[in-house]
Amino acid sequence: MKYIAAYALLALSGKTEISADDLTRLLTDLDCSPEQQTVDLVVNNLKGKPIHEAVAEGLTQIASLSLGGGGGQAAGGEAEAEEKEEEKEVSEEEESVSMGGFFD
Repeated sequence: MKYIAAYALLALSGKTEISADDLTRLLTDLDCSPEQQTVDLVVNNLKGKPIHEAVAEGLTQIASLSLGGGGGQAAGGEAEAEEKEEEKEVSEEEESVSMGGFFD
């Protein structure tokens, strides 16, 4: 992740042609110990792509991931049950309101 973040910083600074040396230098300046193989991989995969296009492409790939079971639905069901319970309590409170002896 730090490699991509460093690449993005270089791109956002206005640098259009980012080399492996540029990326290595930035990571070293930030007290990181970059691995040359990873630096080369990042630079070669992002070479010639504007950073906004690379991010957009990555977001479409992330959207297609399946990230687990129905945990979110269970939480939604609990919220609905709590809502219905609150509505029921409200309606019970309304029934117990005194009408000042009007219906006695």
